[in-house]
Amino acid sequence: MSLPEPGEDDDPRSSDDSKTLEDLFREWYPRLVAQALVISGGRLALAQDAAQESFLQCWRRMQQTHLVAVTNWPAWLRTTLVHEVLRLVKINARTEVVGDEAYARTAVEFDWAALVDLKDAYRKVCEYVATLSDRQREVIARCTIAGEPLGTVAAEMGITEGTARAHLYRARQALRPIWVELIETGVIGEGERGQK
Repeated sequence: MSLPEPGEDDDPRSSDDSKTLEDLFREWYPRLVAQALVISGGRLALAQDAAQESFLQCWRRMQQTHLVAVTNWPAWLRTTLVHEVLRLVKINARTEVVGDEAYARTAVEFDWAALVDLKDAYRKVCEYVATLSDRQREVIARCTIAGEPLGTVAAEMGITEGTARAHLYRARQALRPIWVELIETGVIGEGERGQK
């Protein structure tokens, strides 16, 4: 996908950030794809689509000069990315009913051929993330990558804060063996959002 070029009269900068869309894209696209890959459970095409859509929304937001300027574009992009991945996962979900809760869980299948160009660390991360339930993956993605408050995440998911906290705890426990790889691959930043 090629991003639209701002016109000569348009200033693609926020008042507090001198980075252009092109600068942001060069710096953040690979990291956003890596984050989307993990959130989506290893679906490379979906991850790339979500990252591209995030930058398209970023370009649109940059053109809305009448709104309050965005002061932290990387955080804005991460939050937009998480919401876009979760939206695409729901659209593309193949579900099965499990137990009395009638809980829907995505049937994740890795396309290993598409992942050949990724580091071994990415594969390891994807394998661990694929073991998480959809709800665990959504809570950890929204809290750790997007930095959303747990209460907000719980309310939007239609669950109690205690249930969301339990999903976050279980996801952290499942990912603890690969926490270093999550940092090294850029999926999360060291100390990002205070989550560990």
